[in-house]
Amino acid sequence: MKFFKAEDIFLVDDGSQDKSLTNFLEKTGVNIIKHSTNLGKGAALRSGFSIILKRDYTHVLMADADGQHPLEHYPRFLRLAKRYDMVIGSRLGHMGGMPIHRQLSNRITSTFISVMVGKRIEDSQSGYRLISRRILERVSLSRNHYDLESELLVKALWMGFTVGFVSVPVVPSSKSFIHPLQDVLRALSLAVELLAGKA
Repeated sequence: MKFFKAEDIFLVDDGSQDKSLTNFLEKTGVNIIKHSTNLGKGAALRSGFSIILKRDYTHVLMADADGQHPLEHYPRFLRLAKRYDMVIGSRLGHMGGMPIHRQLSNRITSTFISVMVGKRIEDSQSGYRLISRRILERVSLSRNHYDLESELLVKALWMGFTVGFVSVPVVPSSKSFIHPLQDVLRALSLAVELLAGKA
């Protein structure tokens, strides 16, 4: 593979109907984790994390599979790995490249989470992240959709872990599974649940 060894790449097939990509990648030695039905991004991430934690990796680099996260930026994440427990690819300076409804969804969710954690969170919805093993070992996750990324972020910061940001461009996706209103409501539901549990 161009940036990583095949055995160090983990792809979660979350119940996809088109098996052409996974069938191709299986021949390359990439690790394929399969869900028989679509369970949601959060469930896919939790499946991936559980497998990765059985190996001796110190960090996990998350990237969506729709081409929005160019892997040539990953060295910039690694340079911050010793300073922060989590590094997030922030699209804050490039939001103009997003559809307006996604900009609003991101700003609302990021603002709400910033208030919850007492720290400015530039881009709470970015799926491009480098995460320390220590976080995954200690943070308990339950969400099954896009709100898992917010759940992971909030719980990690509340536990004293640190977060840094790397500026990354907005790369248009041919297909997005983001549902702005639904995902904002899920984020609000998550906030209520977390705050109630902390009270």
